[in-house]
Amino acid sequence: ETIFIVTMSFGLGANKKCSLEELVRIATGYQSISLIGSEQSVGKVSAVEDGTVLIAETGNPCVSRSVARAAVISRIHSLAQGRSNNFVKTLELLVLTLNLNIVPVFTTLDHSGDELVAFVEGKGQCYVSDKNEIGSTSSCFATAAISPVTLTAEESQVLRSHPFLMIGMGCMLSAAAVGTTRIVDCITALSCEAAGSGVDAFDGANFEVNRPHRGQMLSASNLRLLLDGSKRINTCPKDQKNSLLKLHNAPQTTGPCRDIIIAAAKAMEIELNSFETVPSNPKNGIEFDGSQANLISQNLCNALDILVRSSAERTSAVCTITKSTHTAEPITITSGDNDAVDMYRRVGDLTRRLGQEVITANQTLSGIEANEAAAYLAKLELADKNKSSAGGEEGGKGKGKPEVVDDSGLTPEQRARAEAKRKEKAEKAAAKAAAKEQKKASGGAAVTLGAGSTLIRQYIISACQGELTVERLTDLLNPFDCREDSFTNYCTKVLEQLNSGGKFKPKIAKGARDFGPEQMRIREQAFAAIRRVFKRHGGVEIDTPVFELKELLTGKYGEDSKLIYDLADQGGELLSLRYDLTVPFARFLAMRSVGNIKRYHIAKVYRRDQPQAARGRYREFYQCDFDIAGSFSPMVPDAEVITVATEILSDLPIGQFQIKLNHRKLLDAIFEICGVPVDKFRPICSAVDKLDKMSWEEVKKEMVEEKGLAPESADKIAKFVLHSGSPLELWQKFTDMKLFGDHEQANVAMAELKVLFDYLDAMGSLQYVSFDMSLARGLDYYTGVIYEAVLINGAVAVGSIAAGGRYDNLVGMFSPAGVQTPCVGVSIGVERVFAIMEKKAEELNIMQNSGIQVYIASIGANLIAERMKVAQMLWKANISAEYPHQDNPKFKKQLDEALERGIPFMVVFGSEELAGGIVKVKDMRNHTEVEVPRDQLVTVLLQQGCFAVGSGADSNFLEALKSSTAIAAEAQPESA
Repeated sequence: ETIFIVTMSFGLGANKKCSLEELVRIATGYQSISLIGSEQSVGKVSAVEDGTVLIAETGNPCVSRSVARAAVISRIHSLAQGRSNNFVKTLELLVLTLNLNIVPVFTTLDHSGDELVAFVEGKGQCYVSDKNEIGSTSSCFATAAISPVTLTAEESQVLRSHPFLMIGMGCMLSAAAVGTTRIVDCITALSCEAAGSGVDAFDGANFEVNRPHRGQMLSASNLRLLLDGSKRINTCPKDQKNSLLKLHNAPQTTGPCRDIIIAAAKAMEIELNSFETVPSNPKNGIEFDGSQANLISQNLCNALDILVRSSAERTSAVCTITKSTHTAEPITITSGDNDAVDMYRRVGDLTRRLGQEVITANQTLSGIEANEAAAYLAKLELADKNKSSAGGEEGGKGKGKPEVVDDSGLTPEQRARAEAKRKEKAEKAAAKAAAKEQKKASGGAAVTLGAGSTLIRQYIISACQGELTVERLTDLLNPFDCREDSFTNYCTKVLEQLNSGGKFKPKIAKGARDFGPEQMRIREQAFAAIRRVFKRHGGVEIDTPVFELKELLTGKYGEDSKLIYDLADQGGELLSLRYDLTVPFARFLAMRSVGNIKRYHIAKVYRRDQPQAARGRYREFYQCDFDIAGSFSPMVPDAEVITVATEILSDLPIGQFQIKLNHRKLLDAIFEICGVPVDKFRPICSAVDKLDKMSWEEVKKEMVEEKGLAPESADKIAKFVLHSGSPLELWQKFTDMKLFGDHEQANVAMAELKVLFDYLDAMGSLQYVSFDMSLARGLDYYTGVIYEAVLINGAVAVGSIAAGGRYDNLVGMFSPAGVQTPCVGVSIGVERVFAIMEKKAEELNIMQNSGIQVYIASIGANLIAERMKVAQMLWKANISAEYPHQDNPKFKKQLDEALERGIPFMVVFGSEELAGGIVKVKDMRNHTEVEVPRDQLVTVLLQQGCFAVGSGADSNFLEALKSSTAIAAEAQPESA
């Protein structure tokens, strides 16, 4: 098999990427490489390597052959992508020698460039093709009939400037570390079995609720699966419980190491596929140095060192708990100057350490099996002795004699059945006796381990042919083993099987929901009602990506920025799921010149909040936004946006609501008057916003003890923020009191509010508004009027369902020229609305009602084709209709289905109706039935109140819910 790493296109960089897995397969000799467009390609060769560290003629140790091959692959890849037009002969030589397994010798990172240049020119030393030996490059080239390449000074400089050895070594280190993470949990499970560890330490409370780190959660989950069903669980002696901590803490070391290793592998793969496009000359560009690869490799070394130590600690814990006499060979963690040779030795350190952990665990389990076998045999001997004694005493009573059955009175058939039963009974007894003898011969049953642990142990014993040594296990645990049946792949398959074999219980993610057809019908109708309001105000719809650049969202939401969902780094841009629709809209405006716009957007947003299903709060939910952007007369767009919100909430069947309104400039003025430091404005604002849920005493305590505000400043704030009421009345009260004195910013805000209240009054929306000084929405981008809609039960608020405000400076944050675009908007939190509508539909018993308008039924056989014809007639008229798909359904079943699904009309016919060209129309609500000519069916249905799709059925459903809401409101006592 040949992998085409690069595409030779003479002067153009290739688009082909090289993965770590591909690099490892080539570096370890499992595959060869080719340059498309070049004839230089040979068959696959085996990379000869026995683990011996060879010494170069300079006296320095050489990097292993596989690392040297990886380094050459890295340089081939970067040259072919970025500078292939200048290095055609060099690339062909490197590919040919790599496939012949003639590889340059590299000693240190600093000298690797010179060593590669010397190799290309036929100088220096190289690994001999078919031996793990070092030879002269010139002699190897001569033997293989390879012509060296003469390089110019510039070509030599470019060839040596790239950190290919660090990248190649880092890629091999990453691949080895990733492979190790796939086996370390399986080996840890064997140590847990040997020590008699409990599995409760790995439960979800410890590693999902209390410490929800992804790597720790995965490691703990793997251990639970591997140990499931083990009878060794919780068998550790009580006086050794403390020693179990090293085993119980395994996810806390393995998990973070796994996270670091996976992140490092992704970053190293990016580095592998990067390339330079200019010569290494300070005058013409920057040098492609090895800082990135070096830092990644050091992180990998740290992770591997931790895994080595944790494996040693687990081995020691098993020996202590079981009082084992087995002593593991001491292994010293490699330390050095972090050069390529020392870094790569970590792989061998960890492989040998894990091998010794396996030996210790297996010897312990084998000893336990031997002890249990001895106890089992002793038990059998005692049982046989007692049986013999009992047989001697009862021998005269006929014990053990064959049973005599008198079947002379039976018929031949009865006698045959009795004989068959006796034969079956005798066979079962014989099988039981044989199994018992076999068990006795084998010395008793083996220790019952977890299902996964058993498979892992059996594989290891079989692969090592029953003889577990460090050498054999080092070969077995080789993370570079690319075979399909490698131990790494086997561990992966075992964990996959355990996850899919009934152990994994599917569940929906926290804070998310599925929606059935009934719920989706309600949502569709609510969205349609909301869109109607948006459109009648001249709104136009847009859409934006569900994810944005992380830096675009960060810092826009105050303290709530911690609720942003960050996406895992895929080796590119840092991304986050959108938190709302406003910031993406601001980015949208900054990237294009749209002038004045009334925009609406209905889409899902994501917040890593604590879900509260009862309050309609989820982590994934819809928002319906309406914003007006551009230059308008003061407060005109603000008044219209608030009016849009009141119209939507009035059209939806949700009950009474109220719009709480305040001004951000007024809040800032209050804080300034009360002596709040500027840097505490936003934190104090966030605290004030909690007054609808907490008492003033609790809010003050938060401001003073948590936010660090002076108590006297908090007391002054109370004189302002505890006011709320009728907008015009409260505005007049503040004006008469001269509450804000001569504060310029406060007086500007008060003047704007007076204009807004007058406009809202003109639009008929002021009746829904409350001027509430405690409203202090915490989003950092608000600059003017802010508002929030809440549902009310009498005078009690029961939930926020909409919010918004003015944000004049947000667009300028994203505009390269800093151009500001004034904006004001509102967002409808429809999840709460949906919950209310669903509850009302259930109370009215219309939740299960189908959207189907007509059910087509027939009486008699072989009429399915006729039902299809009638259905097609109704579908063409845009009427929703269904018919039974059975050939000859009973009429009662058809009638019951129409009633159960709440379908308002039935069309019924039989052979007589077909002959007369008529059908019967049953009105299921009014209990009437009429005969109509078939060609007039559509007209009659529409006249009787049948709705065409999208022509009013949805609004009729909403009206039913609104009617129930109105009736409930009228039934409220006046005191409410």
